[in-house]
Amino acid sequence: MSTSIWSDLMSSALVGTDRRRPVLSGLDGPPAGTLSPIGTELDPDGLLSAAAAVTVTRRAGQVPARTQRPDPATAETAPYASAAAQQRLAALLSGGDAELDRTTTRDLAGEWLRIAAGRGLLAEPGLLVALLDLGSSDSSVRPVVRAVGGTRLGWLALQGPGRWAWAVQPEDAAQPADWDTGRAADRVRYLGELRARDAAAGRDLLLEAWPQEKAADLAALIAACGAGLGPDDEPWLEKALDDRRAQIREAAARLLAVLPGSAWRQRMAERALACVHVAARKLVATAPTECDESMRRDGISVKPPQSVGERTHWFRQIIEYAPLDCWTAFDETPAGLLSRKFDDTWGHVLRAGLNRAAITQRDGAWAAVLIHEGLGRRDMNELRELAAVMPEQDLAELIAAQLRREVDIATRLLDVLPTPWAAPVPEAVLECLADTQRRRSGWWQLLRHAEWGFDPAYAPQARALHDSLPIPDQQLLVRFITMLQIRHDIHQELS
Repeated sequence: MSTSIWSDLMSSALVGTDRRRPVLSGLDGPPAGTLSPIGTELDPDGLLSAAAAVTVTRRAGQVPARTQRPDPATAETAPYASAAAQQRLAALLSGGDAELDRTTTRDLAGEWLRIAAGRGLLAEPGLLVALLDLGSSDSSVRPVVRAVGGTRLGWLALQGPGRWAWAVQPEDAAQPADWDTGRAADRVRYLGELRARDAAAGRDLLLEAWPQEKAADLAALIAACGAGLGPDDEPWLEKALDDRRAQIREAAARLLAVLPGSAWRQRMAERALACVHVAARKLVATAPTECDESMRRDGISVKPPQSVGERTHWFRQIIEYAPLDCWTAFDETPAGLLSRKFDDTWGHVLRAGLNRAAITQRDGAWAAVLIHEGLGRRDMNELRELAAVMPEQDLAELIAAQLRREVDIATRLLDVLPTPWAAPVPEAVLECLADTQRRRSGWWQLLRHAEWGFDPAYAPQARALHDSLPIPDQQLLVRFITMLQIRHDIHQELS
């Protein structure tokens, strides 16, 4: 059948049969017997009938495409998880547990995948489609989905829809083309990876491109040079401090701040010590009266935030940026320094600067002392930042002790503690839940954290506590016990 028939019908339909009446010609075969005779002008009904007949004829007359059967997937060499574990994963992926919401079952599936991947176990082929769909909707689980899917996962992804492409296109290392033509984030990534491999080559590449870069992009590229940072970087970073753009000076100062032995660190230490002296075992502080050119060069910003005085702003920055080891000029340990009294005028600014210094310099020893003496009196967000810097075991012991005194404050620090929680914390939580008075204070948030914070090995102890409580109080622990038991079973089934 000539394709011109379809074109004629479409043209008449678009402009209307009143302006252009189509005439059938050259139509043969079965459609010819159902339509008007050849050479007859078609009215609107005739045009629609002809279009329907031609459409069916065009589609029915197409030769089906021949697809090549794919080669079979390569046989797996890694072991499969147990049958019980496979059934568990299937139930979690389907969201079939009536006791738990969809988000929780997905999180539990994520835990199953992480454990199985860590133990080198595979999911059965029948679950691969569900796993590919999970990875398509949640990019955070893709690495473990690839791990437990084995070679068959990649094979299946090649046969499936485009949304599965991630399973056969893992993220590659940055390429040189990213530096020349990539977006800002791609260029930062490339420079960071190059610096990690060859710090000198990365430095040369950045310095060559320096004159053409916008301030915001250049500041991000300077930050990427934290990889491979060493003494050879100090000269060009010092030169960057002379840049008229504040973003560039601040980016360079952040790197010099973490470069041991840098002249920048020494200058900041001298400024801090010049602002503080000891009088009768009291720390007496005096804020600078101006932000001079050398301070601005070293990255101290002149304009304070709203409702903050200029001198307070300058002083706090000096204390925050000064290396914490400079305070050994007064006391050998953080506890020794902080045990002194602070003067009433600028002492609170000095303490606030030390808090920020411990956080930005990631100094766990200072953070541990500062958080102990500030519980219950300081901004909770800052306490959480200090907690995140502390050594894990020290933080666990702090939270466990606080749970025995005041549940609310301890609960707000729990999500900073890595999971599973170190031994003192689960034991303190169980003690808290066994105490009627403390169980009534902040129990809901405490249990929500405990669902994921507890090592599943504590399931028998948690169950025993549940069974020992009065029936009304047992209802408080139902979800917690259910979650802990499921996680316990997952670990056992994957062992």
